[in-house]
Amino acid sequence: MVLTPARLINMLSKESLLELYSSLFKPRGVAVIGATPKEGKIGRIVVENLVKAEFKGKIYPVNPKYSEILGLRAYSSVLEVPDPLDVVIVAVPAPIVPKVIEECGKRGVRIAIVLSAGFSEAGRKDLELELLNRARKYDVRIIGPNCAGVVVPSIGFHASFEELMSPGNIAVIGQSGAYITALAAELERRGLGVSAFISYGNRVDLDEELLLRLLLIHEETKVIIYYVEGLRIGMGRRILNTLKEVTMEKPVVIHKAGVMEAGARAVASHTGSLAGTYRLYEAAFKQAGAFIVNDIDLMLDAAHVLLLPINIDLTTSIPVIVTNSGGHGVVIADHLEMLGIRVPELPSDIRYKLKEHLPPHASLSNPIDMLAEATAETYTKVTKLLLSDKRIGVIIVVVNPPPFINACEICREVVREWDYSGRIKPIVFYLAGFNIEEAIQYLRKTKIPVTSTHRGIACMVKALYYRCSYLKRCRSRKIKS
Repeated sequence: MVLTPARLINMLSKESLLELYSSLFKPRGVAVIGATPKEGKIGRIVVENLVKAEFKGKIYPVNPKYSEILGLRAYSSVLEVPDPLDVVIVAVPAPIVPKVIEECGKRGVRIAIVLSAGFSEAGRKDLELELLNRARKYDVRIIGPNCAGVVVPSIGFHASFEELMSPGNIAVIGQSGAYITALAAELERRGLGVSAFISYGNRVDLDEELLLRLLLIHEETKVIIYYVEGLRIGMGRRILNTLKEVTMEKPVVIHKAGVMEAGARAVASHTGSLAGTYRLYEAAFKQAGAFIVNDIDLMLDAAHVLLLPINIDLTTSIPVIVTNSGGHGVVIADHLEMLGIRVPELPSDIRYKLKEHLPPHASLSNPIDMLAEATAETYTKVTKLLLSDKRIGVIIVVVNPPPFINACEICREVVREWDYSGRIKPIVFYLAGFNIEEAIQYLRKTKIPVTSTHRGIACMVKALYYRCSYLKRCRSRKIKS
């Protein structure tokens, strides 16, 4: 059988794209093939997750050995499952999967999420090809195989064996199920949750180009985190064109793995992808407007801060570091300038106004070093002054509290002043030292960007500047055209 090239399969009409979107992001019914009551089995975990997540549609366990699984009626075949049925989750041994997909096609299923491993990543390209042949014959779209599934927390659609996830506004997609699960877990710890979690594994059919187009439609997704190991041959131009379309509307943060020889070699053995030349990837992704980072913590820092609206032109404004520690201020300034962001001295009139609020031995330059005894009142007065000046852009608030200063009180007062100003300017927080747990918990509960690494705070500011600069260039090109 001659396969239709993936580039043609993914060139969907608007109607087909919306139909696919509805099936994946608003499914009315889902069947779990390989469902079982046996503890520790993926087929049981997936059914349990759908139940615990309070999936708003119908759940149909499929296994000919049982009439009931976890209190739900079980079906001997997907052919017997009643309507509505939009998605099938496949958790059976790899050799059986092609036959299962054919039955799904005969049943009229639109999407099959294949969790099963044992395909090209295990040297069975023949089995993967057979799977794809049968899927194409019946127009079944495949996510996977060898993937961790799909989660849309806002509707309780938890088509995965991973832990339950809370709803949020950041989507995570990638080939490695474990890696993007780690991202989702950290987003959970930061109080952010996820809008969508999509692990596409071997990417035999639906790939990131089409998934990004679906996320562009998804209203709950405001920022996209995209973990890349390698691209399929021939999809480079498609993914870049789609990224350009997406980044005009939503920020995309990318980590491209396989930079060095060992990593590239591991990519090939992990998902059967081609790692490619990192510099080419980096240049192309940047041209498409994506923000590039090189580790998991920076991905999270960048994604978090990009949830903030950018209401001013940061490229023509002054970033200011407000600190009670000269050392932290110096190191953060160094990191910013290494990323290409100048930290200039403040204008003389601003320095003159700062004198009214700071002790004589404080530094009025940039960073503004208010010294260890700076109280919540001091931070608030300085922040208010900076928020009111149109020349000031991002405000970086650094708190390393001595024992007699309450870090949480400082954060609360600064945020209160920020709220009063209408949050026109971005504010980010760097906290370090003892007795900061309550303050971090407060900031995370209120979803305000905070980190405890110098690289992280610099990355946050860089992400904001990069996004602002990119949108500015896009607007300029539109005007010229």
